[in-house]
Amino acid sequence: MRTKSTNMPVTEQQRQTILNTAQAQANALHGMYRDTLSSFLATPSAVPVPRAARAMFWLGRLRQWRSIDLHDTETCSTTNWLSLQLGVIESIAGTHALALYKEQWGGPSRKQTYERDMSLQIAMMLALEWRELASFALQSWFGIDGELAALHPVSGMTGMIIGVAGQALNKSVPQTAFHKSDALLAKIVEHWQDDDDVFAPLARELADRHLNQCRLDTDQSLFDFDHPVEQAMPVELLMLLRLRGQNQIPSWLADHGALSHPAAGMVQVEAPVKSQRCIGFIERVTRVLPEYQELTDAIARQAKTVKRDHA
Repeated sequence: MRTKSTNMPVTEQQRQTILNTAQAQANALHGMYRDTLSSFLATPSAVPVPRAARAMFWLGRLRQWRSIDLHDTETCSTTNWLSLQLGVIESIAGTHALALYKEQWGGPSRKQTYERDMSLQIAMMLALEWRELASFALQSWFGIDGELAALHPVSGMTGMIIGVAGQALNKSVPQTAFHKSDALLAKIVEHWQDDDDVFAPLARELADRHLNQCRLDTDQSLFDFDHPVEQAMPVELLMLLRLRGQNQIPSWLADHGALSHPAAGMVQVEAPVKSQRCIGFIERVTRVLPEYQELTDAIARQAKTVKRDHA
């Protein structure tokens, strides 16, 4: 991130403070999650899979942040896209394991938080042009019989991402049920495929909304983007642009503050790869849950598709 300056606008100072605070919290958790995952990899029977999965998820998130944080002198001076993508696959690996234990977190008090994290990862996959993998995740995490869609509606940013992804990937997903305050998100779901004269004003409004929703969660307020990765990279906007066939940020959006971070751009499409700790995690979870092999197959299909399309 840029160095702080007393001449920065108040909104930018607030944004920097939010990012720095979120980063500090992530770093504090790193040691705990690293130890948990190490114990699981050494002795899988000693650590419950859901606990190890949460560690894998958050370590992947931290890897993503470190790959795009340009402020800390310990990080690269430019975005490390390979590290970002390794972190994305790590967080997906953890999330998919958690999804197989949905009965443990599907209650009303926790469901919203997990589904929000899941939807943001689907947006990230689509922003990286990993449609095959995003389709697998969407079906596995949110897929639902068309007749039952109305019984499990989703709202807010989760609803927008899932609603658009369901249309784009031709998957049956829960219906959206937006509150009055989220009228913009409902418009996005309805008009995301329209011409620029309709879509561009909505996209700029969505960019404004992104900056307003970059906060730390509190007991009173649940904001859309409480992690520094999505605060720096507006994945919901990048997802929409990618699904509309864009390979670069259009001029009518490029100057918006929501895309001021160097990582907030359309990256070159690369095949997904797994880190060594992710390979170890997947291997051990698959021993316990044979159906978890489906994730490995989905990653392989995506890699094959990218190599074929960009040969």
